[in-house]
Amino acid sequence: MRSHAFKPALIPIITVIGLQIALLLGGAILTETTFEWKGLGYELGQYLANRDFVAVQGIVALLAVIVAVTNFIVDVIAAIIDPRVRY
Repeated sequence: MRSHAFKPALIPIITVIGLQIALLLGGAILTETTFEWKGLGYELGQYLANRDFVAVQGIVALLAVIVAVTNFIVDVIAAIIDPRVRY
């Protein structure tokens, strides 16, 4: 049962975990700004308030790279788990 049911059932779970990374980054910005915790989200809010668009672009680019790398890792893991996903 484990060999036949576990691998196909694991692919949606891994996909959801990968998508949660992007949501966690967006939630961190809101949480850090609300509670004034020093972090990347708080700094982004400060840079937006001060209209420092170069710093905002840098942080947004960093977050985009993190999300893209996470999606790539999720795709690679899905291809390893289930050979039907391979391209």
